[in-house]
Amino acid sequence: MQSTMARVKRGGPTLGGIAAETGVSVATVSRVLTGHSAISEETRERVLRTADRLGYVHVPQKIRRAVPSLSEQICLVVPVATAHGSQLANPFELALIGGIGTALRERRRDASIVWQTPCDDATLARFLDRNAYAGTIFLGQSQFHDTLNRYADLGKPLVAWGVEVAGQSYCSIGSDNHEGGFQATAHLLRKGRRRIAFIGAMPPIAAARTPFSQIAIRLGGYRAALAAHDVPFDPTLVQTPTAGRFEGAEAVDNLLEHGIAFDAIVAASDLVALGAVQALRQRGLRVPEDVAVIGYDDIDAAALSTPGLTTIRQDVIKAGNLLVSRLLRIIDGHRARSERLPTDLVIRGSCGR
Repeated sequence: MQSTMARVKRGGPTLGGIAAETGVSVATVSRVLTGHSAISEETRERVLRTADRLGYVHVPQKIRRAVPSLSEQICLVVPVATAHGSQLANPFELALIGGIGTALRERRRDASIVWQTPCDDATLARFLDRNAYAGTIFLGQSQFHDTLNRYADLGKPLVAWGVEVAGQSYCSIGSDNHEGGFQATAHLLRKGRRRIAFIGAMPPIAAARTPFSQIAIRLGGYRAALAAHDVPFDPTLVQTPTAGRFEGAEAVDNLLEHGIAFDAIVAASDLVALGAVQALRQRGLRVPEDVAVIGYDDIDAAALSTPGLTTIRQDVIKAGNLLVSRLLRIIDGHRARSERLPTDLVIRGSCGR
């Protein structure tokens, strides 16, 4: 197979000439000619055919090591892990990692989940300057937008799970968070609920950079649905507890202790929704008779809860596939566009049937 061969220049042909003929970057041609694995088969074959035609000769490549070098692997960074108080990530993020892993396996690519968790622009810049991976996938972007933009402009192969905003240079893949918040709230309004609480922790940076917060965008969808149904927005119904496994219960306790009437909850995640359901039961309130509840993400526990949790589903398999395919396209020297994925309302018993 040609991918196991390297080539050396003979005579006039140059890497730039091959790049111009094949429509890829000089760096991509170099990776192909040195046997780099993080290149699509279509691009590899096109470059090798052009190199043959221009007069490059074959020489055997050294036998590859059993374990690929870092320069042949994809790097997966989970900078949001510590914000959720868990050892790695929350259930949705773990499912997304599974979707990325599925896409990498299908393409016979290796990946590493790095132990570093950048916490600001400076630590992210140091990480990107020092890592030797073929490309990087980030789960989370809000506090890193400027640095991701700068390194994407410099040609660093990277993609991110998150929102797309104006002036963005890097490629991001994410769900339509505004539509998801709208769908959840509109469903409750159609069921006759009018005092709908929104529960979701906002990162501190959201106040300054709201466009980068997925939770803030879901809140925007919630407000848009209220407006579309002529229901006034009540800021006391928006609860932004400290992020963590108990934020749903904390928000319910706060609403009840302050005497704020509510008959439904839109939660920013299924974990938040399940915590809210537990707190409502402990307070003697029934779900959905007294309070209807909708989550977000459709983690496995949503279908197993009692009652089953109505939620907004995000397609982690498609998301993982897009993150990997767009990153490999960038590694190949091409541009890759951002994309927003549709969300689906999954109706279960927590809102009534």
